[in-house]
Amino acid sequence: MQHLQQLDSELEVMLSAEGDVDPELLQQLLQQREQILRALMAQSELLEKTAWQAAVERTSCLLEQICLRRDRSASQLQRLQHGQRSMQVYNKFR
Repeated sequence: MQHLQQLDSELEVMLSAEGDVDPELLQQLLQQREQILRALMAQSELLEKTAWQAAVERTSCLLEQICLRRDRSASQLQRLQHGQRSMQVYNKFR
C-alpha cells in the first residue's frame, strides 16, 4: 500500500506541474498503478478499510486531474488548429 501512495504522489506532482506531461511516462506510471491495485485486490482480506478508502479517493482525484489536463490540451489543440486555418486563408488571399 505504501508503494501505491508513493506512486500516487508522483502522479499528482506530474499532473499538477505546468507545461507538458510526458505521455509515455504517464502511461507507464498508470500501468504500474493498475498492477499494484490488482495485486492489492487479490489480497483484499489483508487490506484495512481506511487505507483502501484513501486509495479510492486518490484514484478519484487522479482521474479528475487527468480529465482536466486532457480538456486543457484539447482546448489548446483547437486554438492551434483554428490559428493554422486562419493563416492558410490569409496566405491564400495575399
